[in-house]
This record gives sequence, C-alpha cells and structure tokens, in this order.
Amino acid sequence: MDNDDRPGKPGDGNRQGFLTTLLQGMIRDTLGMWIVVLFGVSVGAVICLYYGVPLVFSLLGGVLVLAVYVAWDRL
Repeated sequence: MDNDDRPGKPGDGNRQGFLTTLLQGMIRDTLGMWIVVLFGVSVGAVICLYYGVPLVFSLLGGVLVLAVYVAWDRL
C-alpha cells in the first residue's frame, strides 16, 4: 500500500497553493488592465489637446479602451 502523505516526496517542492495562484492571476490581470487604461487615457489626452477639448474627457478614452479590452478578452 502506497502512502501519498509522506513529506519529502520528490516533485512537490515547486507546487503553488491556491491563494498564491489566485493572487498571481489577480496581479497579472490588474496590471494588464492598468496598462490598457493608461494607454487609452494618454491617447485620449493627445486627441483632447489637438482639438482643444478639456482633458477630463480623456478619461472617457481610458474607459472605452478598457471596455473594448474586457469585451475582447471574454470572447
């Protein structure tokens, strides 16, 4: 009879737990979304400066790009 609960079993040293995997995924997704939002805001700011529109509307660019990113990612 094989006992699988023995400590020191080779190959188990690199196994990550549930919480570690969850946190890594959350950090990776959050950073990806922030990069997308910053890209949208910066492009929106350039467009707002070019047309002389108040810069507060550049936030709309970030929200729109984030919406497109999330919709594309869920396909």
